[in-house]
Amino acid sequence: MRIGMPTILAAALAALLTACGGTARAVPTPILPTDSGLKVLSVDFSGQRAFDLLKRQVDFGPRVPGSRAHEQCREFMLTELGKYCDSTATQSFQAVVNGQTQQFHNITGYIHPDAEKLVLLMAHFDTRPFADHDIPANQNTPIPGANDGASGVAVLLEAARVLHEKLPNEVGILFLLTDGEDTGRTVRDMFKGAEHFAKTMPLELKRRLKFGILLDMIGDTSLNIKPEKNSEGVAPGIYDALLELQEMLGLRGFTTAGQYSILDDHLAFIEQGVKVYDVIDFDFPPWHTIRDTVDQCSAESLHVVGLCVCNLMLNYAAGRFSI
Repeated sequence: MRIGMPTILAAALAALLTACGGTARAVPTPILPTDSGLKVLSVDFSGQRAFDLLKRQVDFGPRVPGSRAHEQCREFMLTELGKYCDSTATQSFQAVVNGQTQQFHNITGYIHPDAEKLVLLMAHFDTRPFADHDIPANQNTPIPGANDGASGVAVLLEAARVLHEKLPNEVGILFLLTDGEDTGRTVRDMFKGAEHFAKTMPLELKRRLKFGILLDMIGDTSLNIKPEKNSEGVAPGIYDALLELQEMLGLRGFTTAGQYSILDDHLAFIEQGVKVYDVIDFDFPPWHTIRDTVDQCSAESLHVVGLCVCNLMLNYAAGRFSI
């Protein structure tokens, strides 16, 4: 996972925002739209199915790049996406992380890959090789990554099942499961998969990406997602729409109380001009510890996020949401 930004990394954030053409600013409390036209649509998203997909990933073991568990998880994700996507692929690349050249593998799946309008749905699947926020005796132990890694992937795999027959041909989805997000000990050595994909994607693909949603750490039992400052700077309407859909669905998990400033995979795409919102619950005490386990997550939290995101996608496809 990434870095919260209250104080220590403020300067780094300012530099990143400058590179992206933005400036750090206060984010107003989101206001629910009035008469926005959004509708609750029939969506068969199952939090329990998503939770089972989360457990499948954790059962492989820590998904550290270069490990057998990492390879098994890649095969699993490709198989699951292959059931519902029109095409899947592995994007392999090398990057220097922690002073060593390592091999990484992004996973992609497309629904309607030739659609003029594409939405990017993304999450990282790798897990941190060291529990640096744990007690000293555990700090060289890889984390299980139930929430920090598996939760976002689980929701996207279930979303692929739900959405593949519901989208019109002119609207498509690019599912991107990034590698090398959490491998580095410093910010400079993180987010490698997102950075590689964003920098190497064809201009024609970038033109068709209308917006994106990053899911990260959205499975914890006490779900409390807040607006994310960098995302609000480029795509404020996404969070407003998720809030409204949540209210219409009678769910809880997204809040207007407070905000985060997060360095995460979305910044690589924002820098390339793609509007990506980081949906994240950073209030997670087991973060970067060996206690990031399945029992810290819940099917209910996955259900809230998945149902809202799928409804947003279908409203966008129906022309009821735009950004």
